[in-house]
Amino acid sequence: MGVARLKKAELYYHKSVHEEIAAALQETGACQIISAEENHSRPADVEALISRNDEKLADVRYLSRTLTPHYVDPVPALDRMLGERPEVTMAELAELASKTDLKAVCDNTRALEHEAGDVRQKLSEARLNLSVLSSLEFFPHSLSVLTEGTKTLTGLVGTIKPANIGNFKAALGDFSKYKDDTELIIAPYDEKAQDIYVALLYSRSVGDEIRELCAKNGLSVVEVPASLTGTVDEEKEKIAGVISALEAKEAELASKIVELADENVPTVQKLSDYYNSLSARYNGTAMSEETESVMLTKFWCPTDKADAIRAKIEEISPEIELTLSDPEPDEEPPSLLNNGEVVRPFNILTELYSSPTYRGIDPTPLLAPFFWIFFGMCLGDAGYALVVFGAILWVFRKYRKIAPGVKDFIKLFLFCSVSTFIYGVISGSFFGNFIDSFLPPLIPLKNALMLVDPMTNPMQVLGISLLLGVIHLMFGLLIAAYDKLRHGEFIDAVGNDISWFLLIVGLCLYGVGLGGMLPAHFVQIGAAMAIIGAVIIFIYAGKGEPNYIKKVINGFLALYGSTSYLGDILSYSRLLALGFGSAVIGMVINLLGGLAADIPYVGWLVAVVVIIGGHIFSIAINILGSFVHPLRLQYVEFFGKFYTGGGQPFTPLTLSQEFVNVKA
Repeated sequence: MGVARLKKAELYYHKSVHEEIAAALQETGACQIISAEENHSRPADVEALISRNDEKLADVRYLSRTLTPHYVDPVPALDRMLGERPEVTMAELAELASKTDLKAVCDNTRALEHEAGDVRQKLSEARLNLSVLSSLEFFPHSLSVLTEGTKTLTGLVGTIKPANIGNFKAALGDFSKYKDDTELIIAPYDEKAQDIYVALLYSRSVGDEIRELCAKNGLSVVEVPASLTGTVDEEKEKIAGVISALEAKEAELASKIVELADENVPTVQKLSDYYNSLSARYNGTAMSEETESVMLTKFWCPTDKADAIRAKIEEISPEIELTLSDPEPDEEPPSLLNNGEVVRPFNILTELYSSPTYRGIDPTPLLAPFFWIFFGMCLGDAGYALVVFGAILWVFRKYRKIAPGVKDFIKLFLFCSVSTFIYGVISGSFFGNFIDSFLPPLIPLKNALMLVDPMTNPMQVLGISLLLGVIHLMFGLLIAAYDKLRHGEFIDAVGNDISWFLLIVGLCLYGVGLGGMLPAHFVQIGAAMAIIGAVIIFIYAGKGEPNYIKKVINGFLALYGSTSYLGDILSYSRLLALGFGSAVIGMVINLLGGLAADIPYVGWLVAVVVIIGGHIFSIAINILGSFVHPLRLQYVEFFGKFYTGGGQPFTPLTLSQEFVNVKA
């Protein structure tokens, strides 16, 4: 239980078998390679293997990036995530790699991609030209007048605001001496138009004056592509034909790319796992030290796996030396959580925060029961629990190859659905108030099993929530004290942890005793505990301070810190709030369903849709809250009392299994 004990292994072997050794270590999935000194040079032959493998990986990544968007996976994403993937061995993948010409596939893909890019660019230009032509339908002449002009005549097209068109016409009138050399053509427009298209033909001899006049009157010139030389109708017909041909070509190329993806993506996915596995293997070997003929690989491995690793290595060659030793006191090995079947699903909660140090406390078994209870109180509905429980059992029944990490995460919710069911029963919540609304005969049974009623007596549940908060926080203080005591820090354990335990628990006993909820003698016991705790806190806060005034100030400041504990305890009121919210949402859904049932003829159908759809939504949204908020109580309130993490997680050399299940 807790953090697994590791051995430090030193493996000496001849360089001729380094690939077989690396493969064996990778297949065990239980060896974390220890890097050699920073300034060591990587073995030359291993460097060459890495270089060749990286070239293959680059091709695989390019093909995956380019072809995967065009590939329709026959296996649904959920099925693939839950382990429904092909099973292959490394030997089969090696044979596939030898038969696959990745370079040829890459060249073919690049050629198609480049051609498709050219087609898309031409299509974009053609559609842009067509858009320009649509705005020039009012122009009666050949467009060559605008794009090329003649020896003496040229023109331009632009847009102008309706408010400026009168001034523009008047300004053109000033050029009456050139009236035979200018022509203004205005596109039809209505009063609501924001811009008006105009075409202006003019003599080249007055070109400078005309362009200056256009700028002064707010005319924005529109660029007409030089390739447009015929009439608007002629050019539109021509471009329509070009677009049609380009779209056909684009569809043809897209079809070829889809065909290429269907043909190659399954192979590329397998080779991705293969070359990534080799990359991890070679980079692991590159951390080794070497002499002229011998290599030394160091790694961490779990103590209970050491014999199996030794046996696998010795199958390769008798000329191998493996020595195992315990970590030195100044070494900080990685941490591998090793909890039993019940606690293991909760490992992810610790790992999301930070792994424990190798010699530190694994908080997983300590947080597991509290998270289990808190989740159940937050979701708090027996009907929801049955839905979650049934859905997870269906998943486990359908999918037999779920990866261990994913399976443990799903099990976490399976376990929490049990606490949700228990709390739902004792709080009388079954799909909200579904029993009260639609199943009156079951009301006596529901009421007989109820122990708390958040709807009519929320203060009772609030009291339970705050009590759980006190227990949770005090448990954290006791863990912190135990950790200090086992390291010989007696004074710190008493002054920093036990003292606060005495103060907080004492105040709670004192208050509850005064309220008559405990026998009267608990008032004296609580007062004594609180006083002793306060005195220890006051004295400990001034420890090491020679100035007596500062000692007193530090003592009072430390006692003032008790307000933070009040805030921490009040944080647990969220257990009431979330459970109450889940029940209220359920009640609202049932109310809406009941109202819908009164609709003539189709009311029952609408009610069923509203109730089922509403509760599915409620389950989804409340599961999220029921996961996040209890997790926050663990990380902030609970871990804040004793746990800092900071360990390096155990990351063994393993086979890549992103797309396929790779077996040794």
